Amino acid sequence: MGFTPLEISHGWGKERIAIADLGIEDSVVKEGWLADNSIGDIMDTYMERVSGDGVYGYYGRQFPLLVKFLEIEGELPVHVHADDTIAGQRYDVLGGKEFWYVMNAEDDARIYLGFNKDVSAAELYTRCSDGTVKEILNEIRPEKGDCFTVNPGIVHSAGYGLTIAVIKEASELPFILYGKGEDGKPIQETHIADAMDFIDYGRYILPLQTTGWHDRKSVPAKLADCPEFMISGIGLEEPLHITAGEAGTFMLYICTRGKASVQCRTSGDGQEKTSGYTIQEGEAILIPAEVQDYFLVPMEKDTEILEAGVGEPDDTDDYIDPDTEPFLEGEDYEGLEDEESGEEKENGSRTAGHHDMKWN
Repeated sequence: MGFTPLEISHGWGKERIAIADLGIEDSVVKEGWLADNSIGDIMDTYMERVSGDGVYGYYGRQFPLLVKFLEIEGELPVHVHADDTIAGQRYDVLGGKEFWYVMNAEDDARIYLGFNKDVSAAELYTRCSDGTVKEILNEIRPEKGDCFTVNPGIVHSAGYGLTIAVIKEASELPFILYGKGEDGKPIQETHIADAMDFIDYGRYILPLQTTGWHDRKSVPAKLADCPEFMISGIGLEEPLHITAGEAGTFMLYICTRGKASVQCRTSGDGQEKTSGYTIQEGEAILIPAEVQDYFLVPMEKDTEILEAGVGEPDDTDDYIDPDTEPFLEGEDYEGLEDEESGEEKENGSRTAGHHDMKWN
């Protein structure tokens, strides 16, 4: 299913949200029998039929990924995102891990990612106050086709002629450290104090950029693989048949170049038929988990597609030693030792909450 994009203008450029389930500004289906329904409404009604049993069991009724496109003409504010633990405990939202794919980069384009040296909280605060924070960030001159995974805690920014496809956790919680408003003056209401305790102050070693996948004819190339998202790039030059199998999950397809058709086999009234949905550059489409057999068909030469889903959740708590005995010897736990160790506990679900941190 395709959604009507939500466009938001900022002092630094334009943000076009393709798919989002945030509880405030949800994406709305643009065509078909579900037209005018929000993704939140669909999740409330069809639940695991949309996301898949495993995804629904972990995330509940919130759709877990967000897709948007950034057209950055000026300077994106220097900002940072919290991880799932901090964001969940303080704001009742998911964290902000995200994937950037560079769709276009002008000669003056820049991406700033992580510190180029070890810094202290005091130095960061001073540099955010006097506007010199970019001097201690790694500066990248991006090219079309570059991609980056931006981890929580890593300070980052971008600017000067960039179009970026962003795939991230379903949360909009940017902690702005420094930026300029539409009047060109520094933003006064920043979130430095809120972010100080989860920023990664160490020197950030830039990862190798993924290249070469565009030349692989209709063979998915893995670009990111983590619990929050799994992303592959597809240089779509011929039809690609996709079967999800029994353990189905949703998939997102984001067109970063050209044009493609997603063709699904459906049945009704005793007959099988094929339904087609078109996506072109700058658009995305959601394939529900219950749709387990479909084709991606290129409609233009050199079509490029990003395929995105979620990975296996990591439920390990770093603070808990799995080898530690559950009870202390000699202590009275009033019969708790006798309870069945296999007793089921209610699974928690994660939902998006409201916050007031905006880009401008």
